[in-house]
Amino acid sequence: MDPPANHPETHQPAAPTAGAVTGLRGEPEQPRLLGRSRAYTLANLPERLRQWHAPRINRWERLWVTGGSLAIEYLDASGTIGAELALGENRWFAPGTRWRVVHMAPDSHFELEIHADAKGQAEAPQPLRSTLLEEALSVAVADVPALAALLHALPLGERRVVHARFDLGAWSGTATGAQTLFWHPLAAAPGCFTVLVARSDRLFDLRAYLGRDHAVIEAALGGALASDANYDAWLRATLERHLQIEEELIFPAYLAAGGNEAWVKGLKDEHAYLRQYLCELDQPISRRRFLRLLDGHDEKEERVIYPDVVAHVGARAAALLDAAIAWPVPGATRVP
Repeated sequence: MDPPANHPETHQPAAPTAGAVTGLRGEPEQPRLLGRSRAYTLANLPERLRQWHAPRINRWERLWVTGGSLAIEYLDASGTIGAELALGENRWFAPGTRWRVVHMAPDSHFELEIHADAKGQAEAPQPLRSTLLEEALSVAVADVPALAALLHALPLGERRVVHARFDLGAWSGTATGAQTLFWHPLAAAPGCFTVLVARSDRLFDLRAYLGRDHAVIEAALGGALASDANYDAWLRATLERHLQIEEELIFPAYLAAGGNEAWVKGLKDEHAYLRQYLCELDQPISRRRFLRLLDGHDEKEERVIYPDVVAHVGARAAALLDAAIAWPVPGATRVP
């Protein structure tokens, strides 16, 4: 991934080359580069790229073969299509196009770019994410035993917005060695707090938790844009908590393990813009910039940064996950 531009609206992608190999939907009309991966080899190829996966809404992926050759498969209306890409060739994958790597030689390598189409800019959070809070059942608990009982009985795949009438500091049951409970504080004040919880049917890792935290922020943003005061407060609290987790916990561990300093600097610059635009969210220009930047920032982290973080920190990822889950939400926020 290239370091972000100094201003989120001025980043220009590289021009297509004569060697481009396009799919049935061609390429975005006005591509805007969001990030570029490290060089993937047979030794470090992420498992997700071996499995069927697809770019999300208004996301295009561009695969560049930078060494050797590569065999891929993708799905279209006629079924599974195989393709051999040689050195210098590339292929665009449109939003929703499922594809995977099926073979690469030990001396082959490639890079993956993430683009947005400027003609389809984000004007609201991703639809599936914006319902994360809206469709969660809201419940109240009076004390620690009541919360413990609720979490113990929470069915797999379900989520709750929990309003607790005691101090968040009194609850110490969020960090465990085997994670199946997503825990995302939304607000905290003396004597009460609000948290989104969800029970997963499988263990999740640091990447999954941080990505889910993005989804919670985007869900709160959806309500804030609809002028809901509670959602607006949740947006500000969850975003600041997430930025603190990255700046004070994740990034230092990543850099200490030899991570990319330029990437971290670029991300921190974007954090500064997010904080600035959030303070000006009632202004149309700042709102548009915030939406555009948050959408691209989250995508870069989920697709490029978090996999590299996990690859660098290795066994420390489990302890970082526990610390991230236990990270407090900024205090004195609105609690309904």
